[in-house]
Amino acid sequence: MEWKAYKKKKRLASCLARPFASSLLICIHSLLIHFRISTFTMSQSEASRRANANIKRLICIRMFFNARFYYPIFALFFLEHGLSWVQFGILNAIWAVTIILLEVPSGALADTIGRKKLIVFAALCMVAEMLALLLAPMDGSETVFLLFALNRIISGVAEAAVSGADEALAYDSLKAADREAEWNQVLAKVQRYTSLAFFFAMMTGSAFYAHTFVNGLLDWMGTGLRFDEATLIKFPIQLTLFSSFVVLIASIGMTDATVREKQASAVDTIRESLHKIKETGAWIWSTPMPFAILLASMVLDNVIRQFLTIGAAYWKVTEFPLATFGLVASSMSMMGFFVPSFAKILAEKRTPRQNFSFLCIVLIVGLFGIGEVIPYWGIVPAAMLYFTMQCMNYFVSVYLNQEAESEKRATILSFRSLATNLSYGAACLLYSLLIWWIQNHGVDTVVNGRIMTEQDAEFVEAIGWFPWYFIVTLLGMIALYLFRFRKKESPFKE
Repeated sequence: MEWKAYKKKKRLASCLARPFASSLLICIHSLLIHFRISTFTMSQSEASRRANANIKRLICIRMFFNARFYYPIFALFFLEHGLSWVQFGILNAIWAVTIILLEVPSGALADTIGRKKLIVFAALCMVAEMLALLLAPMDGSETVFLLFALNRIISGVAEAAVSGADEALAYDSLKAADREAEWNQVLAKVQRYTSLAFFFAMMTGSAFYAHTFVNGLLDWMGTGLRFDEATLIKFPIQLTLFSSFVVLIASIGMTDATVREKQASAVDTIRESLHKIKETGAWIWSTPMPFAILLASMVLDNVIRQFLTIGAAYWKVTEFPLATFGLVASSMSMMGFFVPSFAKILAEKRTPRQNFSFLCIVLIVGLFGIGEVIPYWGIVPAAMLYFTMQCMNYFVSVYLNQEAESEKRATILSFRSLATNLSYGAACLLYSLLIWWIQNHGVDTVVNGRIMTEQDAEFVEAIGWFPWYFIVTLLGMIALYLFRFRKKESPFKE
């Protein structure tokens, strides 16, 4: 009887673990098999072999660098260590400021000393930032705040260092092999597998953070092991630490297509990097196409990212159960597995102007839709925002890499990240001011025939302004472009 009970427990445990095991197998499968660029027509030259290896490692780096297991419980993780909401806001402000200050200088440095060095440095920073969180006690002391502040600074440095450098290295590897036309296909593959890894991390991180799930699984397996909540709080960080070592190994294996012939002094390196920043900034300001691309990414990106930041509040007012928030967000991220293929077709068949206009229409419809906060069906307009973000990221990468010169590619891509981060920061500030204004003027707690709390009603009132904000910023962007290049032909015509 005991043996039969044991076998029954094993079968039930297998059923519980199967979704996570399947996700893990999918990721391993994508890493070991689907990384092959078998559909590409290529010669077996040294440049082609280098390009293939760099593309595989780019996908690996993007998957394990961006898919962090603690994202589903990000804010809760801070609070569990005794930090307050005010401290949480301060720490993330530190992170944002670090990225903004270092974004463009790190890109210029990558173009100066080599992209691989910056990517390896970012991987080492990822290891260090995870160690800082693992060492932090859970007593809310000054030491906790200092370690979390160290984590936020190092994380910002890592984001700035890898931003642009990895993409520039991979693109120039293809260009060296006369295969830059394949970038559209490579980019679609990168986005698909990054979304898959993000989905897996979201589901796994939230599951293994819950001590009831882990202990229930262990009980059914008959192991006799049990973990308390305090122990499992660190488990998503430990999983991400493992990911950081994967990123480090992949980054060390990359090969830079452009290597400096001689070592320059620190002063010369800084001088050359500053010169690249000035030169690239002047080129963007005076060239219609890259200027238009940056403006388009700014106006589309900031309103969508602001919605994603407050997404949990939206799922609440659309009456999704609290337990499904992580599942809904993970499912939205899986759109990145399918959208790039559609975006690739648009990029090949339509002009930049047509694609940008299409995204603007989709976004406006989606923004008006989320303002209606329709129970359950509100997921449809929200999905339109996720769709727009995925397509926009694809288009910006394709068009900007086509325009960028190899020796300034990482710097140019860093300007893109700087522009979108600045516009997002401005949107966050304006949203805070909007909430303050709504609170001072009061709000009706009856919304579309539904009685809501005052806080929820304020949120619904705020997102109702989103489409009008986007229309104003869109018109402002068009006016700025026409004023800057009023005597030149639009780059979006061809």
